Amino acid sequence: MKSCGVSLAAAASAAARSLGVAGNDEEKMASGTATDIEEDFPKLTAQENERLDGADSSLFGFHRLQEDGARTKALLLKAVSCYDALILKAEGKVDPDIFCQLGHFNLLLEDYSKALSAYQRYFTLQPHYWKNAAFLYGLGMVYFHHNAFQWAIKAFQEVLYIDSGFSRSKEIHLRLGLMFKVNTDYESSLKASHHEADLYIPTEGRARAMD
Repeated sequence: MKSCGVSLAAAASAAARSLGVAGNDEEKMASGTATDIEEDFPKLTAQENERLDGADSSLFGFHRLQEDGARTKALLLKAVSCYDALILKAEGKVDPDIFCQLGHFNLLLEDYSKALSAYQRYFTLQPHYWKNAAFLYGLGMVYFHHNAFQWAIKAFQEVLYIDSGFSRSKEIHLRLGLMFKVNTDYESSLKASHHEADLYIPTEGRARAMD
């Protein structure tokens, strides 16, 4: 399964390099700008980066169950602030994966509007978005929250198509069943419910705790 995880340090360096332009004088100016960006860039500690490693949409809901939920939320808020600063300073020349990861962080914080905005930027910039199951699941969760069931169904079905073993497949089938029922597509709802029951696996220990 493709992942869009990217460390903040690597992203900052890439953003700085992307500001280079042709010409000796311009290159010197770009070099100075890049240095300023890396020096002034909001930083996450090595330990914070390690805790955020692998944090994507598949962890949605799990961090709220942790004893250190408040600490995790504070870390996610800091990460969002750092990524927002990176995007602003990169002057539009941003690795698409940055937007994907920003979407994940905002989803975990249940800031659905900002998550949708970031996911849409990733969708626009990354032609192979359809290979990224975590992105499709996150996008589906945002659509589900906004009751945009037609689009949520499409996103969830694409997740199952590209990765039938996706860690949240049980939840996907459950949500598909609910949406089909709301749409009065009772046959599809019944099929999704039966499939969800067949795939039932206890979720204890499935999430990778961010500690």
